[in-house]
Amino acid sequence: MLLPPFDRGQTFFRGNLHGHSTHSDGEFSPLGVAETYRELGYDFTCLSDHLWKNDRFCAQTVLDSTHLDSEDFITVPSAELHCHGKQYDNDGLWHIVANGLPLDFAVAGEDETGPEMVQRAVDAGAYVSIAHPEWYILTNDEAKQVSNAHAVEIYNHSCAIESSRGYGIAIADFLLNEGHRVSFTATDDSHFRTNDGGGGWVMVAADQLDAGAIIDALKAGHHYSSTGPEFHYLAWDSNCLMVECSAVDHICISGSGHVAQSQHGSNITRAIFDLNTFKSDFFRVSIIDRSGRQAWSNPYFLDDLMGKG
Repeated sequence: MLLPPFDRGQTFFRGNLHGHSTHSDGEFSPLGVAETYRELGYDFTCLSDHLWKNDRFCAQTVLDSTHLDSEDFITVPSAELHCHGKQYDNDGLWHIVANGLPLDFAVAGEDETGPEMVQRAVDAGAYVSIAHPEWYILTNDEAKQVSNAHAVEIYNHSCAIESSRGYGIAIADFLLNEGHRVSFTATDDSHFRTNDGGGGWVMVAADQLDAGAIIDALKAGHHYSSTGPEFHYLAWDSNCLMVECSAVDHICISGSGHVAQSQHGSNITRAIFDLNTFKSDFFRVSIIDRSGRQAWSNPYFLDDLMGKG
């Protein structure tokens, strides 16, 4: 049994979910951002400019970038949402990425909380992710407050190269251990003040290159995240997991607590793991190439697999 997102025979589209333009605090115009990602070989990008009342780095409207779309490259209306209440942020603001927002989505009110803002974006139809947890010291208590989001940003390229705080897998694992079924994203958070484009992306299996189809696929978990390596497929049979991927040196299966299995070598492209004694109700797959670049599957839950098997 092929596992999502490899079980549907759909095309994979490469995209960046988190990036900025001159609509807020980015260096490139929206057209410049779109042209850059097209040249990098992407199929779509999201101009998720900051949505808040501070004119220093924010806009107060969701950018309409649909005029930049073509048959082979699209943009998805998005924003990085802010409101008061984050403990360790220098401005005291939450940072939440929302992809697929309606253009009339309003700036948060002075009294709106992080969980309320997340729920408002979810209710508006967006795919909502917790941005750069490591970058601004997201606490476990704060993560639980906004666990109504769909996903955790487990890699943020700009944060990785500018402050060495680019990861979020610890927060994602914490939420999974707490019983929250979150998915994962890798992004750039590109501002183009430095060479921060093309470092982290999602591969989305969708019916067509259309904003609605991309958002639906993200919500369904039909994607994986990468900084370089590629998954070719994941398959499940009688509690055995089969992984096929581009050439890597490490393949890791991680579950609850510190439960894990791994295989190592040189230019591995296939591995099989027996999970009969894997004492976890979920697992996720990571692959790491010789250069240290990684790709991450979304988490899989044993009760779902048993129901399908």
